[in-house]
Amino acid sequence: MSIEALNWNVVVAGYWNPAILTPAGIATRLFGLLEGTPILVEVPMDWLAPYRVRHENLTVTAERGRLVVNADAPKYGLLDRAREAAARAIESLPETPLTAAGYNVRVRITDPSDALLAAATCSLDALLSDAAFSIDSRGLRRSLKMGDGVLNLAIQQGKDVTVELNFHRQSTRRDELIAWLKLPIREVENAVSLVLEKVIQVPVGEIGR
Repeated sequence: MSIEALNWNVVVAGYWNPAILTPAGIATRLFGLLEGTPILVEVPMDWLAPYRVRHENLTVTAERGRLVVNADAPKYGLLDRAREAAARAIESLPETPLTAAGYNVRVRITDPSDALLAAATCSLDALLSDAAFSIDSRGLRRSLKMGDGVLNLAIQQGKDVTVELNFHRQSTRRDELIAWLKLPIREVENAVSLVLEKVIQVPVGEIGR
């Protein structure tokens, strides 16, 4: 069994104004850079997807419905910086209507153990098999109370097993969403380790460090 971290990011749902969050606006408002500081801007060939603004291992995409800050490597230090950038966006654009904020930790498990496969199985599987259905993939979801928000746990089993931990806070108040984005990263890491090691029984090793 091997475990690989992948695609860690921060998402703030709201009615963002792309006319303000231009590459220059993202550089100054999210990254805190002086005007004119060089940044990398990736423009899609079809012009349909939003452009991506990159700086020091963070990548930002801004759409009308959500702002996404990706950690270019799945590390807790970068995820924390991504949360800080998202919080700065909320602070610098107080007129933006907001609905939620969250950050995501994902891992892929290759050659999962029998214990993990058993954890992703429920009594419904036996009923489906009894009805002559062949199960192509399995999924399990739970929402766990965590402080003022929730920790959404999703386990998807196909050829490999993908585990997603979504730290979610639903609110229209800027101060509540900023506080959620500033939850100590050590608490985030501890929650991930607790779920993976104690619940799913997967050793985290150096994941995220």
